Amino acid sequence: MIKGNIIELIPATLDDRQMIYEWCFHSETTKSHVGPPDYPEIEIPTFKEFYEDYQDYFFTGARPNDGRGFLIVHNSEPVGFISYTAFHLKEGIAELDNWISSEANCGKGFGTDAILALGNYLHEMLGIRELIMAPSIKNARAVKAYEKVGLLKTDRTMCDFLLDEYVSLYGDGDYGVDETVVCVKQFDA
Repeated sequence: MIKGNIIELIPATLDDRQMIYEWCFHSETTKSHVGPPDYPEIEIPTFKEFYEDYQDYFFTGARPNDGRGFLIVHNSEPVGFISYTAFHLKEGIAELDNWISSEANCGKGFGTDAILALGNYLHEMLGIRELIMAPSIKNARAVKAYEKVGLLKTDRTMCDFLLDEYVSLYGDGDYGVDETVVCVKQFDA
C-alpha cells in the first residue's frame, strides 16, 4: 500500500480489471478522454482491447519495472485507478495514467493526491527521474490537475521519451501529435 495525504493506493488485482474497465470506458467520466461527444474519432475500446493494453502484470505485480496498477481508495472505498508504465520508455522515465470512477468523485483531490503519492514512490523505489502524462489538449481539467502536482506542459513530444523500437507505435501519443499534451515532472537526483 502507498499512502497519500487523503488516499491510499492499493495494488489492483485481476478481480478488479472489469470494474476498472467500466470506470474508464463506460462511466460518466468516459467522455473526458475517449468516444463521443468530444472524441468521436477515438472508439471506446472493447474489454478485449483493454485486456491487451493492461496485461496481467498490471494486476499481479509480476513485472514491476514495466508497470503496475493501483486502486485509488478514499475512506475504504475505491474511487479511481492509477497506473504507471515504463516498458516502452527510456531509462528513468515512467508514464502515469489515471481515471476517477465517477463525476461525484472528481474535483476532490483524489487524482492529484494519487499522482503525487505514486510519483514519489516510483522515484524512491524504482529510481524514476521523470514522470510523464499525455492527455488530450481538449481535456483541460486533466491538464490543470496535472499542473497542480508539478507535471508541466512541455514542447517535447512522446518520441523524446520512447525507446526507439516503440516510436512507430506510440510516437504520436494517444490523440495525435497536435492533440496530445505532454506533461512532465522531473525529480531532483
